[in-house]
Amino acid sequence: MDHLPSDFLTVEDFLENRAFRRWVRDRKAEDREYWQEWLARNPEHREVYEQAVALYLVIQGKQVDVSDQKIKINAKQVYNQANGAGRVGKRVLNWQRISWLAAASVLIGLVWWQLEAPFFESTPDREITKADHAPANTWQIAKNDTDQPKLVLLPENSSVLLYPDSQIRFRSGENNLLREVYLLGEGFFEVSKNPEKPFIVYATNFTARVLGTSFQVRSFDDETTSFVKVKTGTVAVYSNKSPEKKSLLNVNEQLTLNAETEKVEKQESEVVNDHLEGILSKQFSFEFSPIPRVFEELEASYHMPIRYDRKLLQNCTFTGQLNDSPFLEKIRLICLTIESTYEIVDNQIVIHSRGCS
Repeated sequence: MDHLPSDFLTVEDFLENRAFRRWVRDRKAEDREYWQEWLARNPEHREVYEQAVALYLVIQGKQVDVSDQKIKINAKQVYNQANGAGRVGKRVLNWQRISWLAAASVLIGLVWWQLEAPFFESTPDREITKADHAPANTWQIAKNDTDQPKLVLLPENSSVLLYPDSQIRFRSGENNLLREVYLLGEGFFEVSKNPEKPFIVYATNFTARVLGTSFQVRSFDDETTSFVKVKTGTVAVYSNKSPEKKSLLNVNEQLTLNAETEKVEKQESEVVNDHLEGILSKQFSFEFSPIPRVFEELEASYHMPIRYDRKLLQNCTFTGQLNDSPFLEKIRLICLTIESTYEIVDNQIVIHSRGCS
């Protein structure tokens, strides 16, 4: 392992280092330990390190065998393009013109744009509800063309309740350095906790970053106003036009952004969507509740069918607080309590149990 000095100050410093490129490219266990120790010794460089990781992944996607000189050229090109995009007075968003250069500054909310391959056309248009069924590290698209919310299961047990006429794009598999979602429309996210992998939501006018929480996002490209509303945990929100400005939202707070006036308003949250009102207000707190009733409440809130033998489970009860758990974690905890198992079959949850005496 080539040792890095502690005074690396720029993204290019990292990109020019062979050991860094090998770590990001190969992700070997022995390298992981070294980089964890290096970051622990140099916490002030974490932000630049994370930008370098994301940028190298972008470059790696374009050319696998990159020489040192090619790294420098690509890095400078990306930064020049990013700076050029930042000088545009009014950003006109078109999903078909978004490329994955946004990843280059994912962790500080900077969104970089490049006129390149179509955003939603570069991946086959198909319904996706469980990302792990797809090949690792591929981008998946999920759409909701119905008139009811649709639950989309994301990697690592996170999920989003996708609002009608909305769509998201996300990377499948669980071995990604970043957890990213590109949202066009509205959805309620429940994110599994993972301090080492921030969860990023890119929207029309802002970028939201969380570690593990539940929150609602509304951001249609044909609407002037967009918002983020927090149910549990904390969410950091960055305006795409002024990424240096960060707002932290806590429980029952919301941030509203106006794309035309660039006005940002933080306030107590209020219900603005009948479709999501139920899940936003429910606490999912149970005390000796019959399992059929628990499953009925989850089905109604998440619009996800749960198949089970009602007669077999009629004597089973559940006691617990599930408000801060994503959907699949709720199911897992319930099954653990009643000594049952579950599986996902044809976009529905199937419970396997021997019942309760």
